[in-house]
Amino acid sequence: MTNEPYTQLLLPIGEEHFEVAVALLYQLGFESFLEEGDTLFAYLPEREWSNEKKSELDVLVKSLVGKDVAYQFKTIAPENWNAQWESSLAPIEIDEWLVIVQQGKSFSPKQNQLVIEINPKMSFGTGYHETTRLMIRQLRDLVQHDDFILDIGTGTGILSIVARKLGNRNPILACDNDEWSVLNAQENCLVNRAEKIEIFQLDATRELESLLLSNQFTLILANINRPVHEKLLPTLAQHSPNAKVLLSGLLKYDLDWLKKLLTDIDYHLLRLSEEGEWISALVQSNNLTHSHLDSHRYD
Repeated sequence: MTNEPYTQLLLPIGEEHFEVAVALLYQLGFESFLEEGDTLFAYLPEREWSNEKKSELDVLVKSLVGKDVAYQFKTIAPENWNAQWESSLAPIEIDEWLVIVQQGKSFSPKQNQLVIEINPKMSFGTGYHETTRLMIRQLRDLVQHDDFILDIGTGTGILSIVARKLGNRNPILACDNDEWSVLNAQENCLVNRAEKIEIFQLDATRELESLLLSNQFTLILANINRPVHEKLLPTLAQHSPNAKVLLSGLLKYDLDWLKKLLTDIDYHLLRLSEEGEWISALVQSNNLTHSHLDSHRYD
């Protein structure tokens, strides 16, 4: 997230609706969420809030809870939002083998548990979102020591850091279209002593082609939303067809759309994982026949 004012939305919809609401609001462009009692807090850059967005929100909320809901929204300064959000973070275990903790907070890990320290600064990738956890779980038996990795939409840098901690030895390239995220990811790499990770600002929907042509990636990570995937995957198929792609940021109901897109670009699904309403998929070109993973594995 950028250092700019945000619109804070307060939705008193009941915790039984939170999971689906988060999934749907994410598709509307809301970036982060907090839960407090029966109220869901959702955050969107102020510049993206509009009457059209409000109308879409009205329809979404009514379809979700079956009635009109009196919600509130207000503009908040980035520094106040940061303090509120970061103070609420608690350690997050990604199964038994890895835990994500906020930098500077005390924590006693289990034996042989990998600890990643993150200072989130409002970047995506704290471990609190299902898509981050899905990607990390898949990385555990996917990353090879000799992979050449590209991390698109790196956020906090968490996926690149985990890949390094899992034994990858080659330089990792990580990019994000947000300057604040780039600075945050660089800081997190230093804190975790994750070396040889180059992080830079890049708009993957417009500037990716030259990067792909000048590198021979074998694994591409992309935890981004559906509109970006729709532009990104054909570009990867054209300019980096030898790389496996581990992706997330998609909902369960996006699966049919994804399968059709994969067919259109001559790719296939190697593995699918789910948590809540979200999915993560490992895909590769049909021209790549060798893999150390079982084909069509569903977790």
